[in-house]
Amino acid sequence: MKKHFSNRLEAIDWIAEKAEDESQFEVMREQLNFNFIYTGQYFVEFGKEEGEVAWLEETAY
Repeated sequence: MKKHFSNRLEAIDWIAEKAEDESQFEVMREQLNFNFIYTGQYFVEFGKEEGEVAWLEETAY
């Protein structure tokens, strides 16, 4: 689901209320920035599963 905002301050306030932790806040803020740069609109998409990140470590053999 998309949440649209009229300005950046409104968006950041909403994100701060909804984010469960600092990392989720950062991800949503970056999404907001990306969306504004490429569409000229302030919005975030939320409520869907995000991909998982795996850390692969090279081991010496």
